[in-house]
Amino acid sequence: MFLNNIIEVFLFVNPLGTTCYESEKLVEAFSTERDEKVKVRFVPILNIRSIGNLVKDNHDSSLSNRNQLYTDSYNASLAFQAASMQGRKKGRKFLMKLQQSVIKDGLAVTRELLLQIAETLNLDIEMFEEDLGSELSRTAFNKDQKLALEMGVTESPSCVVYSSKDTTAGYRIDSSITKQLLHGVCNDQAEKNDQSVTHLSLYQTV
Repeated sequence: MFLNNIIEVFLFVNPLGTTCYESEKLVEAFSTERDEKVKVRFVPILNIRSIGNLVKDNHDSSLSNRNQLYTDSYNASLAFQAASMQGRKKGRKFLMKLQQSVIKDGLAVTRELLLQIAETLNLDIEMFEEDLGSELSRTAFNKDQKLALEMGVTESPSCVVYSSKDTTAGYRIDSSITKQLLHGVCNDQAEKNDQSVTHLSLYQTV
């Protein structure tokens, strides 16, 4: 059950997607504009569509490039899970710093880069390294893929929002995520004919 005056936001992203990175910044900004407490959770999602979008951004449809993008996205997802074990907020900061390094600065996803970012964010490096290759991180990643399926998410970025104003259902935004749309669903003012918004049954979250 939800506490009074709380909003939960699940943002499903490809960990290396440009549009996803912009959506993360938007959701973080949205969370500061609400009077309610806003709990934000980034959820990495890897599927044919999310990798296909990366391939389009990369302008290289070769099999070797597709495989490399999948490997990099998977490793980035596990690193995000490892960082999140030291706190969800730290995990979000880690992912956004990693995306900035890869998307904006053009760096490759390497173990050295992951450790450098972890050190910059003052994570416990020994714990991060241990969690990075652990079964725990892989299990957390698999749970996130299951969560996406349960919420009907196939696109990235996609956003699922639950607000204390509606304790029976939530909303999934599958298309363009905007602050106006996020405020609208939280204020119960989303347009009923908005094709990008889907009404969801209540999902019991932990």
